[in-house]
Amino acid sequence: MNTDLKRLSEYFVVPLNPPSNPFEAMFEKGSLNAMRFVTAVAEKNKEEDVVVERVSRELWKRIWSTDQDITKPASFIEAGLKAGLSANEVEEILTLAKSQPIKDKLKSATQEVLEYRCFGFPFIVCHVNGKAEVFFGSDRFELMAHCIGEKWMGPQPLKPTAKM
Repeated sequence: MNTDLKRLSEYFVVPLNPPSNPFEAMFEKGSLNAMRFVTAVAEKNKEEDVVVERVSRELWKRIWSTDQDITKPASFIEAGLKAGLSANEVEEILTLAKSQPIKDKLKSATQEVLEYRCFGFPFIVCHVNGKAEVFFGSDRFELMAHCIGEKWMGPQPLKPTAKM
């Protein structure tokens, strides 16, 4: 697995440095508060998916690239600021993340993916001709592209691939 993770890191050009204690990070600390924070970001920025993506990436980098916490308010503040949110926006989102509507929204989203029989990450649902097509794993991008009528050009489409 470690060899595959190194290969994937190079292929997708994503700096990967797994947590020093993966069990603690994933099963003891978990990501519930981070998911609530991202859900609150999405709620506050309904018209701007790019903000959700930037915050998600910052949180991902914290745990999977720099082995930092993603469970405490200070972590969310740092990730939000690095993602381009103002200090006031981050404070509003921190408060919103603790609210019952956000908790309910996350529960609903979780139930929705469970109904698709989601069991890990990445788990992607593509809606094609009114039908949900589910894919698990980063090795399914070419197959997903085929299903939606696109060509998968890889994570670096402009990089030459031939080596002579």
